Amino acid sequence: MASHETKSPFTPYGTKGVGESGPVGAPSVLISAVEDALSSLGVKITELPLTPNKVWELIRDAKRRLKVR
Repeated sequence: MASHETKSPFTPYGTKGVGESGPVGAPSVLISAVEDALSSLGVKITELPLTPNKVWELIRDAKRRLKVR
């Protein structure tokens, strides 16, 4: 395998893709934190975006499920 590096003509230092990987993990970390905080209710987050209203709905629905049992 050969590597052929070229500088980008569009940036001052010729760098490419420097910030692309940084924000990738943020959503999963936030989801894990919310799930951990709501673990006593058995909340599992399965879709994004996770808005404040969605968190409220997850809590409300979990409490309803717990009362039914």
